[in-house]
Amino acid sequence: MTAVNDEILVVCQDSDIAARFSTELGGHYCVGYAASWSETLESITRHSYQLLMLDPALIPESGTNAIEDLAVVAPDTRIIILETADSPEIDQVELFKQGVHGFCDSGITPELLVKAVTAVCRGELWLQRSLITRVIEKLARGRTPATGNKVKCLTPRELEVAQMVHKGGNNKNIAKQLDISERTVKAHLSAIFKKLNIENRLHLALFFNDVS
Repeated sequence: MTAVNDEILVVCQDSDIAARFSTELGGHYCVGYAASWSETLESITRHSYQLLMLDPALIPESGTNAIEDLAVVAPDTRIIILETADSPEIDQVELFKQGVHGFCDSGITPELLVKAVTAVCRGELWLQRSLITRVIEKLARGRTPATGNKVKCLTPRELEVAQMVHKGGNNKNIAKQLDISERTVKAHLSAIFKKLNIENRLHLALFFNDVS
């Protein structure tokens, strides 16, 4: 079991990979380890992590929305999909839509590993440019063009929160800047998603690209 102050949780069946990542990241971050989906859920409900590095082989086969479920339990924890030799074939576009922030191979060099983790922890994405293009094209095909009139359904505070998400703010930063609790931020986001008929933070950011 991981310690309370761990910042990164490596979720992988291969303990050797987890040990190597712990060593390579140990000089920069506190690293925890989980070897199953149930242990992952238990860990993220008990501790606060900046980042989850997840082997897709551990995602339940029936859990098509497993990443979204993680986002509900730990909305401020960012996710990198860790692909190993035993990982199943994945749909990167679909996982990105669900809330994943990056992808990396288990054979990544130590230098790139630190760079990827640091970038994602700072709020950036770690993925190929071609994937970004595919995601935007796929989401654009499935969305009704946004208009400024739709934003009028939001309260002034909801609009403020939505605009801060569009600029890359996470719940903790938004709560601090607005002097409200993170629970209140989450409540505002739930209301925003419902009113605008969108699914998650990525869709919200893309929605505001249309009305900006």
